[in-house]
Amino acid sequence: MIALLAAALLQAPAPSTAPAATPFFDSDSVMAVTIRTDLRTLLRDRDPNVDVWREGSIVWSAGDSTRAARVRLRTRGLYRLRECDFPPIRLRFAQEESRGTPWENLRRPKLVTHCMNNAEYEQNLLQEYAIYRVLRLLTPLSFTARLVRVTWEDSLGNVRPVTRYGIVTEDPERFAERVGGALVPDSGVTFAMLNPANIALVGVFQYFIANTDWSVPGRHNIELLRTSDGLHAIPYDFDWAGVINARYARPAAILPIRSVRERIFRGYCRSGTALEPVLARFESLRDSIAAVYRSVPDLDPRIVERTLRYHDEFFRTISDRERFTRRVVAPDCLG
Repeated sequence: MIALLAAALLQAPAPSTAPAATPFFDSDSVMAVTIRTDLRTLLRDRDPNVDVWREGSIVWSAGDSTRAARVRLRTRGLYRLRECDFPPIRLRFAQEESRGTPWENLRRPKLVTHCMNNAEYEQNLLQEYAIYRVLRLLTPLSFTARLVRVTWEDSLGNVRPVTRYGIVTEDPERFAERVGGALVPDSGVTFAMLNPANIALVGVFQYFIANTDWSVPGRHNIELLRTSDGLHAIPYDFDWAGVINARYARPAAILPIRSVRERIFRGYCRSGTALEPVLARFESLRDSIAAVYRSVPDLDPRIVERTLRYHDEFFRTISDRERFTRRVVAPDCLG
């Protein structure tokens, strides 16, 4: 059983007809873009139940020239939609107009934004980007993310331009096609219905980053993907993780912790034997995880070192497998 879990952990579906990665996600380099739209109107769109798409354009450098394409934008999210000066955005590219550009086949990717226009929140965003990169190290069944440097320009000249980092993440439908699976819209999915290797990894990963802002049955910050080897939970949106410790992040009142910095295991109840392949994979990638953080552009070195010390606590905890199962997993895991 352990061997099967380990093999499943390392393998992704092998589609024969799934499209290749989009040109945009072929690179990990930071792409500088300018987005022009009626910015004041866009930022006033705060009703999560109303999808209002605003017209705009996106401009980028292509060699020695500058290119532009039409793009539509709308605000999205729940907490950040209410509380952030600059809420998260969803982009929408017309397939026929984006052909031959980096945006080809992106369709409707998310754009994670900086929430508040200051350095602290931008550092939070860079940390969240690192989390996406770490998850990609651990499993190919994860959303691809790319860092962009966005200059926001108001097309009517009513708002001063602002330049901040953002994260573009895959459209879930595009992701499903890429890995040869299909999204599952059903609610009421339980841990027991998921691929064992997948949910073991997701539970440990969320504990690793100290994130409790997710739910499989509630479909909160989780996409469900069906492949040839079962049903998989695909996590996203990590801004409430304790490893980031955003100013607004706090644990749910029902949890026995006072701060998001306190790790608590909210994954599926599994024996230590079942978790062994996942824990061993984390340990084998320890140096690579550190390298991810050190490679993120403009991430404050002090934050990098503080983060790696926080991760060191995780590695010390899992080094004693029996104690980890008895003291961490068993008391708070979900069945």
